[in-house]
Amino acid sequence: MRLQMRNLGLNLGAKESHTDYGRFIVLGRSRVGSNLLRSLLNAHSQIEAYGEIFRNREAMDWDHLDELQSERMHQMMLDNPVAFLDEKVFRSYPVETAAVGFKIFYYHAREGSWAPVWPYLLGQTELRVIHIKRRNILKTHLSRKRAEITDSWVNTTGVPENPVSVTLDYEECLADFVRTRAWEEEADAQFADHPLLQLAYEDLAGDYEGEMRRVFDFLDVAYEAVRPSIHKQSRQTLAEAITNYDELKQQFAGTPWAEFFE
Repeated sequence: MRLQMRNLGLNLGAKESHTDYGRFIVLGRSRVGSNLLRSLLNAHSQIEAYGEIFRNREAMDWDHLDELQSERMHQMMLDNPVAFLDEKVFRSYPVETAAVGFKIFYYHAREGSWAPVWPYLLGQTELRVIHIKRRNILKTHLSRKRAEITDSWVNTTGVPENPVSVTLDYEECLADFVRTRAWEEEADAQFADHPLLQLAYEDLAGDYEGEMRRVFDFLDVAYEAVRPSIHKQSRQTLAEAITNYDELKQQFAGTPWAEFFE
């Protein structure tokens, strides 16, 4: 209810508001820890971090259960995404709000009426960019495959999920490795003139307190002790989760991707 009450207060003129807060995006691809990061960001009392708002044209994916929305707002998002960002995302917030942002993946908003989103973001040179990656792209690929099979994308309960083993195709793995690395490098080059923070899922999962200190410092907000609201989905090793692990390891031996199997 926190966000809904804030919006209601602003609409009634009962709360002081401002637009002089830090703006940011969480940039990456699926299955690299962006949900973990967003849950930690939203645990901070002065941060609003929205979800993948340009993921789905059929519905508004704020990923904020209490966020006010309407068909008129949805139509604005579809027809004029830049106005939507200026008026609905980076709008006035209560004065205690210090940072506002959202998630966007490399392949979001690349065509049609949403194409202006990227030139807009690139033109906002004060926009802070948190670029989250996963060093082991094999684990990214595996996580995506398992999520597609189980239709389980996030664990909010903490209840252990049933182990799922999958067979991975060599050519699909290779294509995903190459494509992901190209996305990462292109994004780093495009946003080189912006405030840019590199964040690795492995570091965040291993020491979220230490990594969130870096994130909060980057966003210029006071440190608060935060805890994630989601949980790790799998505890399997790669060898346990991939039925043809040994075969793949042999196929990738001697390539730049061999380190993913160590």
